[in-house]
Amino acid sequence: LQCEHQRKEAAMSEARYSVMFARANTRKHKKWEGDGFLTIHANGEAELTEENGREISRSTFTAKKRAELSHGYIMMIGGYEVEIQEEVDALPLPAAAPTANIPSPTVIAAPTVSTTSGYRLGSSNSSLAFKRKMEPVVSTPSSPAPKRRFEEQQLPSAAPAASPAAKPRPFSASSLLKSVSGGPAKAFCSPLVGMRQEQTPAYVINEQEVQEYGAAPITLEGWLADHLRNHQKEGVAFLVDKLKSRGGGAILADDMGLGKSIQTIATCWALLKRKTARVEDVVKKCLVVVPSSLLHNWRAEFAKWFRATRTPAMLVRKVSDISSYSSAHKITPFLVVSYDMALRYAPALSSCQFDLLVCDEGHRLKNSSGKLREALCSLSIPRRLLLTGTPVQNDLDEFHSLLDFVRPTCFGSPAEFRALCRDGGEGEGEEGGGECETSSDVAQLHASIAAVMLRRTSEVNVSHLPDKHEYVLFCAASPMQIKIFEAIADHVTGEPLVLIDLMRKASNHPAILFKHLQKGNDDGENRRVSYGSILSVFPRDFGTRSVGLADSGKLSVLVEMLSSFRMMGECTVIVSQYTKTLDMIGLLCNSLGLRLYRLDGSTPVADRQKLVNDFNQARDPTNVFLLSSKAGGVGLNLIGASRLVLFDLDWNPACDLQAMARIWRDGQPRACHIYRLVTTGTIDEKILQRQIKKTGLAAIVNVVDSLNTQTEKLSFRDEDLADIFTYKNTCSNTHDLLECGCEGDGLLPLEREEEEEAERSNQDDIDEDDIAASVVQSAGTDLPVVHRLDEGTVPADETTVVDEEDAAELPTEPASMAELFRWRHYAPTNDLPWQHLKALAGLGNMELQDLTFVLHYSNVF
Repeated sequence: LQCEHQRKEAAMSEARYSVMFARANTRKHKKWEGDGFLTIHANGEAELTEENGREISRSTFTAKKRAELSHGYIMMIGGYEVEIQEEVDALPLPAAAPTANIPSPTVIAAPTVSTTSGYRLGSSNSSLAFKRKMEPVVSTPSSPAPKRRFEEQQLPSAAPAASPAAKPRPFSASSLLKSVSGGPAKAFCSPLVGMRQEQTPAYVINEQEVQEYGAAPITLEGWLADHLRNHQKEGVAFLVDKLKSRGGGAILADDMGLGKSIQTIATCWALLKRKTARVEDVVKKCLVVVPSSLLHNWRAEFAKWFRATRTPAMLVRKVSDISSYSSAHKITPFLVVSYDMALRYAPALSSCQFDLLVCDEGHRLKNSSGKLREALCSLSIPRRLLLTGTPVQNDLDEFHSLLDFVRPTCFGSPAEFRALCRDGGEGEGEEGGGECETSSDVAQLHASIAAVMLRRTSEVNVSHLPDKHEYVLFCAASPMQIKIFEAIADHVTGEPLVLIDLMRKASNHPAILFKHLQKGNDDGENRRVSYGSILSVFPRDFGTRSVGLADSGKLSVLVEMLSSFRMMGECTVIVSQYTKTLDMIGLLCNSLGLRLYRLDGSTPVADRQKLVNDFNQARDPTNVFLLSSKAGGVGLNLIGASRLVLFDLDWNPACDLQAMARIWRDGQPRACHIYRLVTTGTIDEKILQRQIKKTGLAAIVNVVDSLNTQTEKLSFRDEDLADIFTYKNTCSNTHDLLECGCEGDGLLPLEREEEEEAERSNQDDIDEDDIAASVVQSAGTDLPVVHRLDEGTVPADETTVVDEEDAAELPTEPASMAELFRWRHYAPTNDLPWQHLKALAGLGNMELQDLTFVLHYSNVF
């Protein structure tokens, strides 16, 4: 008993260990990257640091896990593998924060369950129903808020107040044109109130032109330029060069999170402050058109960089605001308006005679005949700038529409543009006189696009952002889901698009499909699809019993994920396309005692930014943010969470990429983990595979270099439909198509080769003949073959009669499927790598019985 008491007492005290660490991998022959220390506090929190004290990762230890620590013990902490060396004294390390003053944990009561969603918690024979009791959520006080980037300083009063009742006049010029010392200023001084007040020299944007040609300098004040990163300064220089002259236009197509907003503000500000003798080059008024959900985001962005009593931007909430802007544009040169307002009040905006137009999320203008595009063109603004992280989404016509909007007539007609893009790739491999002409045209096209559009991927910002891990979690279909898929497959002769939608709902949860079928059957909709026969698959009491976890593999896995994230102190964002799915997940979160934040199409625009701010500031692990990818999948900054779960996928991969970029962006202090949930062998996998075909799974690639690989429209042949409606009983149909033979060991191909080489070098009885044989064998080994996703579904007699001209019209398999060989593959049948993956993904304590396979990609490999 005394030994047991001493063990428990030691487990509750603070301890430090010297360790060796390395980034997580599944190699048998470990290569440790460095030495460090592991500090475990009395409350169970653990910190992994380098020898110099720099923090590497954090985790949480239970008393049982702490008792197991000894020399040689290997474990996972975050994305690092750690081996214990020995316990050390506390003196060599910085003093840990005292824990005596930590208040007792607070028990947060579960929020009241809303019954408006149509789902209810009732009795059920299933032990996995939502009704099961959950232990109360225990919340420990959060760590102190990080210090502000700049010290806030209070400005001295310019003059004593006239009277206590006197009110500030934010619109008056005198209230804006005050110097820091309180006196009048000759020019608009640094609006960054509270930032460093030292005068810094202005940044010359066109320095090269000034030096080489003696051009007039275009400058940006130092108080703003000092806070731009190198890639942002390059972006500002590009945009200024393209927009400084009347008739200029540009597309800033940087990946999400690279700071398109600040680059735009800096560019516009430099052009507004520019001194030029040419009247046509003067910029006085800027119109910024944004999605309604981002209206307050832009107001906050201006307030961040212009911290005076009044920012130089005005928001349009009603038509009278446009009239107010006309009389105050010298003080507030920016007018920010939503796309809906711009369409509604286009005549009033036209009377303002703007000099520069900025369109955020500019891919909304991809429809060349859309009313919104026509309305913005009618404003006759001479300079146009589009901001988008996804310039190419479906086809070349949409891309041409964006290029033609910023530089009208420069890229010809859509047909000419499309023919040049597609014929160019063929001409490069031809022989004869046509080769030079075609190659020259393609080179000219690429040069023309590069002269208008600037695109950088997130790789340029990796050094400024935390680690990012992406996972594709393949979840087993439940027996009821399998029956539903088979019943739907019997109706392939019906409406295919309707049936695809039914399969997508069933992949999320049969209850969502059941309510939809009941409503459609009662209303008599879609008579060509027999809802009654599909409804017969459901048990008779299905509509009266509670929604059970056992009916959906994805929902069962999500419950374990949320429980694990809460224990780890991580906040979570869950994204879905369907409001009914969000209703169901919201009910689940309520039953787990989690606090909900929700943003969808019904959320008032005025409340959206407050929701985001409250969630980010709280950083409470009991908070879950439910996000509709349609209403809030773009532009939002949800850095209060480090875990994002994409519950269902979109046919358009750009929508998913936008949604996943909400957490991995500037200001994020923690490593980000992004999870896609896929129901194995179903329509979910077909959507995933088409996403891979179009863009590759890691990111959208450079548009100029791969126009032909991303422009296939969403279309289906008969064999495609037959394949889509066929349920495949497998751990992962996507992995089966690769035929990589990895057996889910988590090793990359190059690592596997190194492991095999290390194994051979460790054998002492290898003779020269064996070595020679192995060399011959390896020389004849082919690379992994990537087959077409629809291979084997087309009869042989059909494939032999397709001529070359017809073959050009068939969708081809781009090389992007090979992108999956850059991902690590894990299977639960390979236990050691599987446990390693679970620990890395933050799911080490979960059983995950419904998880059949996992793909993992990290930007730190």
